Amino acid sequence: MIKHFFFTSRLDYKSGWGTATVNYLKEFDKNNIVVICNEKNSNHNYKQYNILHKPLEYFKNPFLILIDYFKFIKIIKKFKDHKICSHFPVEPYSLILPLIKKFFISNIYYAIGTYSLELQKNIKTRLIFYFAKKNFNKIIFLSSYSKSNIEKNVDFSFTKTKKIINPIIYLKNKNNFTNKKFKNKTILSVGEIKPRKGYHFLIKVLEKINNKFKKNYDLIIIGKSDNENYKNDLKNIAKKYNLQKNVKFKNNVSEKKIQEYYKKSNVFVLLSKKLGNHFEGFGIVYLEALYYGLPIIVSKESGAKDLLKISKKIKVIQPENYTLIAKEIIKITNNKIYLNSKFNNKILHNHLKLNKIKYKNFYSKLK
Repeated sequence: MIKHFFFTSRLDYKSGWGTATVNYLKEFDKNNIVVICNEKNSNHNYKQYNILHKPLEYFKNPFLILIDYFKFIKIIKKFKDHKICSHFPVEPYSLILPLIKKFFISNIYYAIGTYSLELQKNIKTRLIFYFAKKNFNKIIFLSSYSKSNIEKNVDFSFTKTKKIINPIIYLKNKNNFTNKKFKNKTILSVGEIKPRKGYHFLIKVLEKINNKFKKNYDLIIIGKSDNENYKNDLKNIAKKYNLQKNVKFKNNVSEKKIQEYYKKSNVFVLLSKKLGNHFEGFGIVYLEALYYGLPIIVSKESGAKDLLKISKKIKVIQPENYTLIAKEIIKITNNKIYLNSKFNNKILHNHLKLNKIKYKNFYSKLK
């Protein structure tokens, strides 16, 4: 039986990398998984070795891979009698592959989004990544949007097998699901507070709803912020339109509390925008919203527009089209069909069914 080494940051649901990796792992027998990570998480019962640096540190100093290499050599000796396949769901960690390629029978690279392009930006990382790419046997693109954006700038001609497979999620306990909603109709958006998430667009959409169309909606934004300037800009935009009481920022929210926000909101909207190399490869939060029965509005500049293959009723709109988005939000939140949780759950069910088959077919050839 083949052992599968996943190179990732931390197994958790607080980051896109962490969430995606946890979901990939569930496609394998737990006994065949080894996680090479930056930080262990005891909540996940996999064999874990925390020897890696934080992913973005390699952009500042790519030669950190040498330190990681010597730590890895001590670990790999424990598996000398096994056939091993490597997986790189966190793109920067693929920089170590040229040093350790001899230990693997196959190498899978997950072309998720932004950081596949960022690896090309720095001369040192671009050179190391070139030698890493020569050893990718298979590439998974998170969406057709990711594939299009990445292949415009990254040459993957060394790799013959390339597949577009959208992310999947594993359904959680809904903790006494209820249809009770907030007093005001509420738009929910979840994700790190940074410009490419398009929250400035969303506040301007709320301005159209509340001021132009004379409604009284609230907007809840859940996400951590490492960019206080951008967060202050958002607060200033809300103040400019007299929406301070309607725009609510939440951070350090527990998983259980996030569930409550999903359950009690009326619609989920994320208006991501491509900024330079930074773009939304998919957006797993769209799937989470569907799981809790919420209708969604998807940005045209997001890989989640692949959901149109599942249902033509998904609304996919250019993020700067404030008036159209405002009208759609009002329409959706007053339409029993879109607000029917079973309707939205079915979209998710069909999405998961399709992509789980794709993963099963893809991974079965590795076992």
